[in-house]
Amino acid sequence: MDKIRTPSLFPQRKKQKRMHPPISLNSCEVKFSELVIFIMERKMGVTRRTFLMELARRKGFRVENDDSVTHIVAENNSCAEVLEWLRGHKIRDSSRFELLDISWFTACMEAGKPVDSEKKHRLTEIIEEGESSQANDVLTDERYQSFKLFISVFGVGLKTSEKWYRMGFRTLEEVKADKTLKLSRMQKAGFLYYEDLLSRVSEAEADAVSLIVKDAVRTFLPDALVTITGGFRR
Repeated sequence: MDKIRTPSLFPQRKKQKRMHPPISLNSCEVKFSELVIFIMERKMGVTRRTFLMELARRKGFRVENDDSVTHIVAENNSCAEVLEWLRGHKIRDSSRFELLDISWFTACMEAGKPVDSEKKHRLTEIIEEGESSQANDVLTDERYQSFKLFISVFGVGLKTSEKWYRMGFRTLEEVKADKTLKLSRMQKAGFLYYEDLLSRVSEAEADAVSLIVKDAVRTFLPDALVTITGGFRR
């Protein structure tokens, strides 16, 4: 692995005052020499990266920037973004590394030792498995399912969905059955025309509406240009 020269990738920034002086590499006892961590600065920033590097070293982890790296940690980066970043540094073979989300690093710091790089931590999971177990967990979560259902009603947003969920509702039938709920005008219309609003508008219907609107507009503005936007435009 070519040395990842992070400092040369970013413009020089003004030195910030530190509450504590940076930790000396020689003052840290390496307890876990079998793995070597590299923390990506991308989307993280210099200050946070420096803090995490020092934290890891205090815990006995090796944090390096050379060909000894075995684990690459990224925050808010997809696997594709990390691979692109590596290619930008002339590193083509990423199979030698564990590409991990910051959640793995956090788990290691909490445990005070290396933890297994489970599927939920690995950025390569989607490429290898074709899906993400963490994403699947979210999609099958009762709270997510309830919110998704509630938001499908016209006039209902996250705040109302949260309220209904906390009240114990899990279906639209339960919401409609509670006569003590005060629905807004839009929400009442959303329930009244629920199936109609959910149904997909055909292209023929969109063209028909477009003709009606164009005729109405040109009655007053003969030279006006009227164009359908949204999905049908794309």
